[in-house]
Amino acid sequence: MVLGLVMLLVLCVGVIVLFDTGQTVNKKVEVVNAADAAAYSVAVQQARALNFAAYSNRARVANEVAVAQVIGLYSWMNQFHTTTIVLEKTMKALSAIPYVGAVFKMLSTVFQAAGKIVKAARATFRPIAEGAVTVLDELNGALAAASRVLLEGVATVDGVLMARDVIKRNSPEAKLSAIGTGVLGGQLYSANNGFLDSFQIPRSAGAGSAKNRNGANRFRNVVMQSRDKFSWSRSDHDLDLGIINFNQSGGTDMVDYNRWVAADAMGLEVDFFLAKFDIPLGWGGAQAVERYNSQRFMPGINGGSGWVSEFNNNRRYKPYGDIRGENRNASSMIDGDPNVALDGGQAKKAYFTGYEGLRDYDDVKQGQALQPYTEPGSGKDPDKNTGPIFTVHVETDVANARTSSAIDGIGGPAGSAMALEDKAANRKIAAYASGQVYFNRPPNYSLFKRGDNRLEVGNLFSPYWQARLVDTPNSIEVALGISRL
Repeated sequence: MVLGLVMLLVLCVGVIVLFDTGQTVNKKVEVVNAADAAAYSVAVQQARALNFAAYSNRARVANEVAVAQVIGLYSWMNQFHTTTIVLEKTMKALSAIPYVGAVFKMLSTVFQAAGKIVKAARATFRPIAEGAVTVLDELNGALAAASRVLLEGVATVDGVLMARDVIKRNSPEAKLSAIGTGVLGGQLYSANNGFLDSFQIPRSAGAGSAKNRNGANRFRNVVMQSRDKFSWSRSDHDLDLGIINFNQSGGTDMVDYNRWVAADAMGLEVDFFLAKFDIPLGWGGAQAVERYNSQRFMPGINGGSGWVSEFNNNRRYKPYGDIRGENRNASSMIDGDPNVALDGGQAKKAYFTGYEGLRDYDDVKQGQALQPYTEPGSGKDPDKNTGPIFTVHVETDVANARTSSAIDGIGGPAGSAMALEDKAANRKIAAYASGQVYFNRPPNYSLFKRGDNRLEVGNLFSPYWQARLVDTPNSIEVALGISRL
């Protein structure tokens, strides 16, 4: 009987130990899941914020290209209208030639009719173009503001609130620890200020700090590279008739950072033995500017030296599709007459005012996010060149595990000799997890891969930011007061 009582006592203790272990493990798994879910959710939230900024920047680029199209179309219409007037007057003068005068008179009538059609089209198009430029510019301002507010909000407040909410939903009695709040807050701040750069666009090419000028040049380069064929160059539509060559040239460039300029010219090139004549037939221009100040059209971007594309092996492109090389005489007329003075047009009407140009924007700092992907589970710290890491440290009182020492009647408030003492450090059950944001543009899918098949590093012009769970870096474990044995 005594032996049986002893065995019964041992069995009861074993049952209690098994019960306590099961309760503790169950609560530990719950807390681990809460930490994993919170860390991944914070990383996903950050990835979404970065992707929103990328979509915003891409939308702003598209809107800038649309402004360039509008300005370029009006400039081309001005040039075409001037050309019809010049040719009409020329044909009218030639109609006095005997025998063939009737042909030239008929051509004069044709050009006169074409000129009336173009004039009506210009009159209809201009208010539409002015409204479109205003709307697109205001939309870019709104996108820039929304992007900055979102990045600031996620970095300063919403990231921590997200972590707390996810923890609560997965483990109602757990919470983000005090030290975990500090570590996560520091990581969020670093992700916004150490991982990203904010660039303030200068109002002119020579103004602002070197950092902001470089950032503005990068944004302008992206915009210039994104132009459609019509905006990029209108200089490939020549009509070669042997010794007579009709040269059409023009293009639309962003001069400075707050001014789109379009210039178009038509010239007649005559090769007569060793002599070469360049006769201007038509010219026109248009600009989107903040305010009208008789801005010049020539010489063009970068003082006439042209634009260097970092995306095409640093190739240099001359202003306005090399308008000065193609039609030097006709292009020299644009500064004084961009808006069809031959038909009473005022130069001021070639300018669309209220356009503020490129707005401030955010991008990944140079030297960051250079690796698209690193293998997880390697036991090494995640690659710092992949993307920012966010760590969530979760804790709950060991009493919430409902072990024998916390249950009324066994070891709760009344106490019991059958209860076993909990030995958890600081009487807490804790867990931690880390999520990482990384950039990875799929290279093997035709829908997403680059046309040049080159590796694209992290940036805020392409929305390919993703999130994943990673091993917590040793430095973060030290900051949390955790050491691996």
